[in-house]
Amino acid sequence: MVDRDRAPIIKKMYEKVAYEKWSGRKVYHWLKFDINFKTKGNKNLSLSNIYIILQNSFYYGVFEYPEKSGNWYTGKHTPIITKELFDQAQEQLKRDRIVRSEIKEFAFTKLMNCGLCGSGITADEKFKKLKDGTTVRYVYYGCTRGRDLHCKCGYINEIDLIKQFEELIEKIDIDEIGIKEKIKEEIERFKGFQRVATGIKGKVVVADIDIRNYAKYVLREGKDVEKRELLGCLKSKIELKNKIITLL
Repeated sequence: MVDRDRAPIIKKMYEKVAYEKWSGRKVYHWLKFDINFKTKGNKNLSLSNIYIILQNSFYYGVFEYPEKSGNWYTGKHTPIITKELFDQAQEQLKRDRIVRSEIKEFAFTKLMNCGLCGSGITADEKFKKLKDGTTVRYVYYGCTRGRDLHCKCGYINEIDLIKQFEELIEKIDIDEIGIKEKIKEEIERFKGFQRVATGIKGKVVVADIDIRNYAKYVLREGKDVEKRELLGCLKSKIELKNKIITLL
């Protein structure tokens, strides 16, 4: 039977995908962060369950039994959605799969592992429209659940993640930053330019504090490729566990 309490939410999920061109992951964030939707067991729907729901023909009135047998039946239940809405959602899901296959790189993906299950760390974007009409972009990082579908690693905002990386840069041995020499050359080049521009004479001195500050600047303001290059040169492995990063 169809859970009538969930029927409005399920219909809205299909509409978001079909009409607003949402991805399954965007639906996941909407359910979890925007409307705080919970199942009867007081749990969030997993991303895999969301895709199962979005591809279930039962919601427009028909079902296949046994599965993959080619034998289709019309249920006695009242459909939640129309066949047209279902088909339109499937077309968008196909496009979503194509886009996801063209793996979009975020600044800190493929650099960390989940400290709970050992899976990799993935990222996703979330957009929020403000009252003044502008849109704010948020990036969240969390476990791919590749090794444990029910991993409870949770998601952390990229802004908070960067703050933690800055704190690590402040604490670690400067030689831990494998890209030290490149950073030093860049700072020397910039200071040399300042010296010429201001007419100040003297030797360019680059201290460890300069390297740390430059590394933190890259984390805050650098391009994604620069952030990845910086953290990719750390000699230690990075682990994300319960929204806290550590070096192993």
